[in-house]
Amino acid sequence: MKTDTLFYRLFLQRPQLIFDLADFPAYQKAPYRFQSVELKQAAFRIDGVFMPLAEQRECPLIFAEVQYQKDPKIYARLLSEILLYLYQNTPLHDWRAVVIFPDLASDPGKPAHYREFFDSGRIQVVYLDRLPQHGEGLGVQLIHLIEIDDARIPQQLARIKTAITASPQESRRDWLELLETLLVYKLPRLSRDEVRAMLSDILNVELKQTRFYQDVFAEGQQEGRQEGRQEGERLLLGRMLVKRFGALPGWAQQRLQDASTLQLERWSERILDAATLAAVFEDQ
Repeated sequence: MKTDTLFYRLFLQRPQLIFDLADFPAYQKAPYRFQSVELKQAAFRIDGVFMPLAEQRECPLIFAEVQYQKDPKIYARLLSEILLYLYQNTPLHDWRAVVIFPDLASDPGKPAHYREFFDSGRIQVVYLDRLPQHGEGLGVQLIHLIEIDDARIPQQLARIKTAITASPQESRRDWLELLETLLVYKLPRLSRDEVRAMLSDILNVELKQTRFYQDVFAEGQQEGRQEGRQEGERLLLGRMLVKRFGALPGWAQQRLQDASTLQLERWSERILDAATLAAVFEDQ
């Protein structure tokens, strides 16, 4: 799974995560929904736009770009997409943008032609390796799981356990589902024995009662790292399809069950910009 796709899935499941990464005034942190936007009569597609659900004009549109591949034209491309979107849609809300890099080395540098967008604060740049390791929001702690190596996962899970336990009861399930999403991404690289040892005292009963643990790591699950990775991808894609399009009909469930790893990856890339469920599964 591509890392930027994982971020977009997290944003789709919990849009408020963008506020854990970027510095926005408190009054702008209203409810949002996350979606992909196709620009009419253009070769551009904006991968991530946070749409404010509230009527307050001070809540801006937030454009998000996660960039793991070196791209010297990323800022020119992003601004072209944003300005074309504003021209085509003339939204009432103001706008901001957040660009997320794994580290400073991945950032090609801010072009002088666009310095006003950075000086004004319209564009914020986030380097994941510079996010605080301790004492920050639960969203940031979860996002750290994407970056760290396997040896550091248990320590990070311990921090997450403490943070989830301290969170309000009504939001705990949402955080657990986000953790499940990240575990699907990280843990299939390990053997079943390694996974069981790692999870033995992390979110003990709560995690074992979740659908993720039961479906992916329950008794009778196929052995092997590749099988675990494929089953994890199948489970995650199914969950996001339900969140995007509602309950899946029988034919879609069967397609998921019969899919190869390559098909699952291809469908995962389409989930944000597909207009219909059928479009996700189109053979191309």
